[in-house]
Amino acid sequence: MAWTPVLPRPRPTLLTALLALGPALAAGAAPRTAGDEEYQVLHAYLASPYAEKGERILFDKIGIFFIYNVNPKDPGNIVRFFKEYAGTSLDPDLAKRFAAINRFPVPIDRRRFPEDTKYSPQFIREGVYSLSRVGFNAKGDEALMYATFSSLMEDGHGSLVWLKKTGGAWTVAKATAVWMFGAAVHPFNPIGKVP
Repeated sequence: MAWTPVLPRPRPTLLTALLALGPALAAGAAPRTAGDEEYQVLHAYLASPYAEKGERILFDKIGIFFIYNVNPKDPGNIVRFFKEYAGTSLDPDLAKRFAAINRFPVPIDRRRFPEDTKYSPQFIREGVYSLSRVGFNAKGDEALMYATFSSLMEDGHGSLVWLKKTGGAWTVAKATAVWMFGAAVHPFNPIGKVP
């Protein structure tokens, strides 16, 4: 009879954990935290002319918590909205990935923002920005996100934002207001142009 050595059971490692999660990730489960690329997109939006300037308060989670006029769970609805209101043909797969990742809100990583950034446990509060998770296309050079600004006055707004990555940097290609108040004073004013 041949001798068979008894080897100790391997300890779980990060690699074995990721391999075990493989089927779940392939089935559409989103990561429980946002990664570097997501935060780069969020920063690109906040630095753009489409975001309010001045002191900023961020909602302490990222994800979609409310949206008017567009069903964020229906990628086809998002594509149609961009076509009708922005004159842009959005990649249907990008819309699908955006809808999928936004099923899983996550806490915001405060280390990703300047120390003087303020946070709110409420997204409907004066001066609060609420940011969604970011969907990326398969090539990783296009992104889609949603942002709201709650002023409790007449300049609040919510917008779907399509960004492109060129030369390693993200820039807003098109931002389309889903809802807004005070259109005359905001860059989304359909009559005026973004500065």
